[in-house]
Amino acid sequence: MEHENDGDVSHPPKSKKHKGKHDKPKPWDEDPNIDHWKIDKFDASWNESGLLEVSSFSTLFPQYREKYLQEVWPNVKSALKEYGISGELNLVEGSMTVSTTRKTRDPYIIIKARDLIKLLSRSVPVHQAIKILDDEIQCDIIKIANLVRNKERFVKRRQHLVGPNSSTLKVCTMVTFAPP
Repeated sequence: MEHENDGDVSHPPKSKKHKGKHDKPKPWDEDPNIDHWKIDKFDASWNESGLLEVSSFSTLFPQYREKYLQEVWPNVKSALKEYGISGELNLVEGSMTVSTTRKTRDPYIIIKARDLIKLLSRSVPVHQAIKILDDEIQCDIIKIANLVRNKERFVKRRQHLVGPNSSTLKVCTMVTFAPP
């Protein structure tokens, strides 16, 4: 038995099958106007009252970095002040400390400030390290010291990682879109 107008009938599109009680379509899943990968810049109006507790982080730096850090510390302090973070350079202990203030609005900026002082203690130039305070920039420190027991082998592998004339390092910078 054939139905009339079989070719003319339009079938409604089948929806995805959802498994489980909580796996249901959400209104924002199908909206083409929503960019799920976009990172919104923090707006101070999201946290007008500020933070309730003071958070702080300290990092030690090697003695050979002392002179450089002393020269660039005013730049670091002014960059941190824009976000309501206070910074302290202690040359006696050889440490850098960042902490929140009453003017701090962004709760994640203290983590970014911690990353900033870690980068500065590991010989990253200040103009590159300050970029970590931007919401769109992240950093990761890869510790390779414990991968090999033999010191000579470690030195060779580290040199392979850096490459001749820092070529591998430059390629990694270009691939990750990190400005030099």
